[in-house]
Amino acid sequence: MLWVAAAPVNRALGARALSVLRSAMADPDADVRALAVEAFGGIGNKATVPVLKKSLKDEDRSVRIAAAEALARLGDPDGVPALERLGSEKAPKADKGVPAAIAELRVIAHAKARAAALRALLRVNPEKSVKVFRRARRDKVGAVRDAGAAALARLGDAQELEPFLTAMHDSDAAIRLQAVRSLADVGTPEVIDPLRRAAEDRAPEVRAAAMEGLGGIGTLEVLPILKAALKDKSDLVRGKALESLARAPLPGSGGALEAERDRPGNAYLQLTALEGLARLGRVFDLGLVQRSLSQRDVDTRLAAVRLLEAVKRDEATELLAAALADADPRVRVRAAAALIKRLARPPAPETPAPSPSPQAAPRAEPPRPARAAPQGDPFGVVPEDPR
Repeated sequence: MLWVAAAPVNRALGARALSVLRSAMADPDADVRALAVEAFGGIGNKATVPVLKKSLKDEDRSVRIAAAEALARLGDPDGVPALERLGSEKAPKADKGVPAAIAELRVIAHAKARAAALRALLRVNPEKSVKVFRRARRDKVGAVRDAGAAALARLGDAQELEPFLTAMHDSDAAIRLQAVRSLADVGTPEVIDPLRRAAEDRAPEVRAAAMEGLGGIGTLEVLPILKAALKDKSDLVRGKALESLARAPLPGSGGALEAERDRPGNAYLQLTALEGLARLGRVFDLGLVQRSLSQRDVDTRLAAVRLLEAVKRDEATELLAAALADADPRVRVRAAAALIKRLARPPAPETPAPSPSPQAAPRAEPPRPARAAPQGDPFGVVPEDPR
């Protein structure tokens, strides 16, 4: 059972946030449903398992993958097998009468979904899924082979790195980009030097992918590379470097984040820098955040919500509550998930029985039992009983 904080205002706000997530689970847009599934999984409470299991039957593969990964993170026994099936399933046969171009696009989408499932499996259960990764390494589909190879390299098979290192010298930027993304999936200190070289690639999309990969490694060795990329001539590269610094700020990154915060002209980058400063424990005025929540650009509003996730003050709770009414479902879902995490509290620990004593004080009245979830609530999540 997931409980929200006891104050009446917080109970009402928690109920609103849960309502937003419920609605998003039925959204016609698969991306929104997948985001809602990730949000429920991110709550980290096993009360969300029933709804996540329902999403394993969603018509969209991305939603099923998100649900399986969330279940695996919660320790549910259905999560890892579901990911293994999604990473191994064969492409469906093309329906008769379907144009060849559409059939080919479906095959590509299926291959990308299998690779995504393998990457999710690598995040949650790498050691126990080695057989799945080895089978993927022999697959006919290139994206699946790459995902399997990256998984095996992360688990210590250095030979699997060689094809990616070779591909980084290819004349085709698309091939170099895929190689860098695969190295990012490996995500071990061994790939820092190759990603450092990729940070100087002539193609900005390759340099940007290197920034993402370095951010995922998150060691002090990557800090100078990320700082240097803040001066890149490409907005894309600078943005990815700043995002990497902000999502997992490292000791010594405060000065760079402050400089980006003070750089005028791009609210998204300023918000991202402030997010990093918030994660470092800095306190600042939230005026820019409040203004950004009413901007037309959805990415700017999402950046504002991400920043608020890192701010612990009550003022941030009020702004997240306002974001529940945003026109874009992605903003609403992100704000709802942040509020539920903020308002949730674990059940109080059980009070041990007092030791027998002839002069023991009278026992305190035991706590009143918690109210059960209302019948028909598929989430098993209710506000706390105000009694």
